[in-house]
Amino acid sequence: MTFAELTPARYRRLTARRAALLVADGAVSPVHLAEHALALAREAEPRINAYVRLLDRDALRAAAKREAEARAGRPRGALHGVPIAVKDNFYVAGHPVSRGSRTSSHAAVAENAPMIERVLAAGAVIVGKTTMPEFGWKGTGSSPLTGITRNPWNAARNPGGSSAGSAATVAAGAVPLALGSDAGGSIRIPAAFCGTVGVKPTLGLVPVWPGTVTGSLSHVGPLARSVEDAALAVAATAGPDPRDPLSYGASDRTSREALARLRAGGLRVAVAAAPFGVAPEDGVAAVFADAVARLKAAVPAAWSDIALDIALPRGIFETLWVTGRGFGFADTIAARAAEMDPGLVRCAALARGCSAGDLLRAIDDRRRLSAALAALLEACDVLVTPTMPLAAFAAGDEVPPGGEADAPLPWVSWTPYTYPFNLSGQPAISIPCGLDRDRLPVGLQVVAQWGADRLAMAVARRFEPVLGRARPAPLNAP
Repeated sequence: MTFAELTPARYRRLTARRAALLVADGAVSPVHLAEHALALAREAEPRINAYVRLLDRDALRAAAKREAEARAGRPRGALHGVPIAVKDNFYVAGHPVSRGSRTSSHAAVAENAPMIERVLAAGAVIVGKTTMPEFGWKGTGSSPLTGITRNPWNAARNPGGSSAGSAATVAAGAVPLALGSDAGGSIRIPAAFCGTVGVKPTLGLVPVWPGTVTGSLSHVGPLARSVEDAALAVAATAGPDPRDPLSYGASDRTSREALARLRAGGLRVAVAAAPFGVAPEDGVAAVFADAVARLKAAVPAAWSDIALDIALPRGIFETLWVTGRGFGFADTIAARAAEMDPGLVRCAALARGCSAGDLLRAIDDRRRLSAALAALLEACDVLVTPTMPLAAFAAGDEVPPGGEADAPLPWVSWTPYTYPFNLSGQPAISIPCGLDRDRLPVGLQVVAQWGADRLAMAVARRFEPVLGRARPAPLNAP
């Protein structure tokens, strides 16, 4: 087997799918892929700070094993030999789980999370664990443990969170695929800010374990260079696992009729330019409007513009989030508040201010919201919105200029298009749709009915050639 030369520049453009095919064909060495990933990650670290730790020894050992398997004609699966990164709230056997907190144990865990088991079974090579805010409690990229993670498109800007490092390292070109989690937008926020694809599958489609303090909001999924790569990762990791009972209720329910409409040019696409009555900033609005105009011209469908005038469910989400985080981490906060993010610490007092009646009303209101969004997705096949109402703001800041810094959950004030779909559990995908005047990425979100993940992915794949595939940030970015 003779391997072709693979330059760093060519590697940065490879999708996971293409890399796996080259490995299977004997054209590229998994060891060389891992070496590129580690070298590029290390080169970018002083500027963006995307990793808690790089796993050089384990990655190169695993890559050598994948190379031997490929030589023997025994590829494991669709991600064989592909270097990936993993958010540091996933259990990876043999390594600690820090979750962005100084309060976390330094002891290595003994087993893998379900998603980790499955990407390893598909042949992936884990090169490192990525940064996140403390216990994933907010939508930005800073933590007491690792400091500030920055956006590869402009290191003075925020990468978004909580899957901050995963989005940043994909955008920097170090890996074509990374794993993240999303309980209020934590995959889609950084995907939009960093110009990557980010997928929140239907709640439970990809099992979550260990459970979280906001378990009925928490999804896990990929951030990637292409929709195809994201689809490969979801396909490789979906399916029931006894450690997550919600995974038994989630399976693909994409209807044949919807796929037939997509093929025939009759897909019912509803576009909401200002979802939940919240208009995006002018720069995002202009990029989104141009993207929709290009899609309407290039993708035959039954397009309609809608108001999506369902009330923004901010109060519902805040009640569930504050009680989950405040009571879930109450003991840790009581013992070690001085070492923790002050915003997370504040959740404990806020939680004590919520009554049982407040919580029960939020649960009931959530059911009504979910019913309204489900009804909307019966009347159309997919909903298209901006992913975020603004582009990346200053690194290290909790809110954009003029934002609600004193709000109970400051990050919720600027993420109105993402968390409603955690409340409903529906699949939502963010894909890049252009750059604003400051050369910062803008994301377009595709939402489908509960369980219609295959449809959401198919629509995003149809849109991607029109809008342009995700590409790494320029190496000379400021």
